Amino acid sequence: MKVFEAARLLGTTPRTLRFYEEKGLVTPAKARENGYRLYSEADIERLRWIIALRELGMPLAAIGEVLQTVHQHDDFLRLADRARALLYEEWVAAGQKLQALDDTIAKWRRQAQPGIGAAEDAAEMMKHSRFQRSSWNDRWDYDRLALEHGEAAPLAALAKVLTPTGYEHALIKTLEWIDPIAGEYGAELGAGTGNLSVKLAEAGVRLTAIEQSAQMLSILRGRLPHVEAKLGNLLTLPLPDRVCSFIACSFAMHHLNSSQQLLALAEMDRILLPGGRMAITDISEDSEAAAGSFKSAAAGQPLAAAIEPFRLHELQNWLKSHRYSIVLEHLDAAAVMLFAVKPE
Repeated sequence: MKVFEAARLLGTTPRTLRFYEEKGLVTPAKARENGYRLYSEADIERLRWIIALRELGMPLAAIGEVLQTVHQHDDFLRLADRARALLYEEWVAAGQKLQALDDTIAKWRRQAQPGIGAAEDAAEMMKHSRFQRSSWNDRWDYDRLALEHGEAAPLAALAKVLTPTGYEHALIKTLEWIDPIAGEYGAELGAGTGNLSVKLAEAGVRLTAIEQSAQMLSILRGRLPHVEAKLGNLLTLPLPDRVCSFIACSFAMHHLNSSQQLLALAEMDRILLPGGRMAITDISEDSEAAAGSFKSAAAGQPLAAAIEPFRLHELQNWLKSHRYSIVLEHLDAAAVMLFAVKPE
């Protein structure tokens, strides 16, 4: 099939098909006598994939990787997950830019003459937010931990600061404060291998579990095949605005620095319904175990053993400024839980 025939069949243009060829996504044969492109049935099938994935917002680079794994189910889904997470990052960033522009225009309306200062302030805020989101990386190598420890990987990462008994107690208390209602929709953030997800699912909720480690997510999906599980991190949650009745987050905030923790809190606020509740459980920065870990990180010891301070006071101040009702409970010598209810 020649290029014009292929383009007509696929509902696109010859120029588009040549562009995909230039990008290395498809390599049609060429007739010896005249050099015309000849598209086989396999080429057409591949182009159908390319066109469909482009319409779904997947970038060309990601499409190239995904198409290499079409017949490798797990790898295909892993790459599709990653592409979706990146697309959500773009969507969240676009929403923030729009809000920042709206706020700036509102300031200009109150001014006799629009000033550059308002635009520069908003631009600096967006620049800072973009830097914090792009600078996060998995210094703890959770994919490796998942391969080595399986379901126990989250506890293995916390072994120097939390006992198995303390870990289980913290999950139970988080569940009690969330007080899930059968049928309601909520999200677990930094879900790991699903240790808290199992407890939430047993309560009969409709749950989306979000985790940044592909290997941990694979274990969670194996344990809870009926729970929706998405690849993503706390800085750009792959969920629409105002959809969750509750949010649970256990031992994930300490992977973020102070600014990133506030960004994560803003993301939680974005997806939480009015009247919704959130429970954030983590290592208390006041505990001796956590303090020793912070000192180890500062001294340049392996980052896999280090955690960041859980910025309780900053998080509480943010929540209060947004009119949340707050309860703080110290679960034991190491763990603390921050529970908050969003205003109606």
